Amino acid sequence: MAASPEQSAPADTIPLAGLRRNILTYLYHAFRRVPDGPVELDQICAACEVEIEALNWNIVYLEKCGYIELGRGYPPPPYIACWATITVQGIDLVEDSAALHRRFPDPTEMI
Repeated sequence: MAASPEQSAPADTIPLAGLRRNILTYLYHAFRRVPDGPVELDQICAACEVEIEALNWNIVYLEKCGYIELGRGYPPPPYIACWATITVQGIDLVEDSAALHRRFPDPTEMI
């Protein structure tokens, strides 16, 4: 019997976890440099070396988890928002390396 979509992990689970981890750590370091400074999505996209479409849906996922806040304004396209910043929940996750690894494993450690 084949596993249902809910039961089987997508083939790109590890790269997605790595991307989400990279986005969070990038925003964490940006926050430490300038605590009140939001980061434009094109900067995150370049730093994480990811396509815009992948960045868009992954940052919305992180927003829905409560780890980041997105600033939507006029006009964001091709990005889903104008800027992002890390939340307290996101900071706490990044600073707890064991929790960060459980939530978003580092793909380089799994090879």
